[in-house]
Amino acid sequence: MPCFSNYNFNHFPVEDLYSNSTAVIKVKQLISAFIDSESPYSLSEKGIGKEIKPVRPNDSGDSKELIKLLSSPQYPIFRIDYGNTAFRIVFGLYNENNKKFAYILAFDMTHKTLPQRRRQRK
Repeated sequence: MPCFSNYNFNHFPVEDLYSNSTAVIKVKQLISAFIDSESPYSLSEKGIGKEIKPVRPNDSGDSKELIKLLSSPQYPIFRIDYGNTAFRIVFGLYNENNKKFAYILAFDMTHKTLPQRRRQRK
């Protein structure tokens, strides 16, 4: 089930999402797909995003900064990229004792999940 209890509202205001009808459609598709998806990678089969990547603390500076920004959740984190657009979704998965939660952590409307130095190059 989708859960917003760990969403970073201060850094990623949802008001920005609601003003973008294309982003709202993408979020609706994702939340619907969470209900019957077995893994984050099966979301791609349902037409969600262009690429779904795990976010791991030992991968890169980007991943480390994102995990720090999201208060180091204790479950696997993934980032959905939508191709040539600034919009991204960050979510975490928690599966235990027949409970499956998809924690929506961020709707990134302006590539805030990238370090400042990379955003400046775009």
